[in-house]
Amino acid sequence: MFNSKLILLLTFICGIVFILPSCSTQNKGSRYSSAYKKKQTNTKTKRPNDSGKYVFRTYPDKKPASAAAKPVTINRTRENIIESAKNYLGKPYKPGGKKPETGFDCSGFTGYIFTQNGVPVSGASHDIAKMGKHKPKEKLIPGDLVFFGSNERISHVAIVASSNKDRLEVIHSTTSAGVKIDNITGSPYWESRYLFGIDVIDSVK
Repeated sequence: MFNSKLILLLTFICGIVFILPSCSTQNKGSRYSSAYKKKQTNTKTKRPNDSGKYVFRTYPDKKPASAAAKPVTINRTRENIIESAKNYLGKPYKPGGKKPETGFDCSGFTGYIFTQNGVPVSGASHDIAKMGKHKPKEKLIPGDLVFFGSNERISHVAIVASSNKDRLEVIHSTTSAGVKIDNITGSPYWESRYLFGIDVIDSVK
């Protein structure tokens, strides 16, 4: 009897010990393993897709800064006008002068240079001002003309030699130094007398 009870008790205890570890380990291991695999799968698949979307949305649609600003094209006529004008740097000022042999005044110099390059321009500065199409100061390019004076009268004309957002250079015949190049941007004298700019070259074509 005793042996039978002892055998039954030992069999019951061994069964509990055998069953518990196996279920507990299997269940925990199964849940953790599934969650971990799922996390790994999500991480591996999500990252490249997200990265791909981010790169696609950000970079291909974004234009480089240099591509946003369109370069200004200066045609050959404008280049020739500036090159011709520079050949007479230092020529003396002459009231009413229209030829290099005698010297130039401002309108005489402008008319001579333009006419020599196939763009007929003549007359006093206020006459030349009526020939072209007005342009905003920030859109002036080499070969355009700028005028100075007061509300009552136009007293001076100059040829734009170079231009950018920080600098506007003109070549003209001045009473003080003859034909020269001046940067009029920030110049108290020229800025205070600036009236407007025009395009004669494209207007007469």
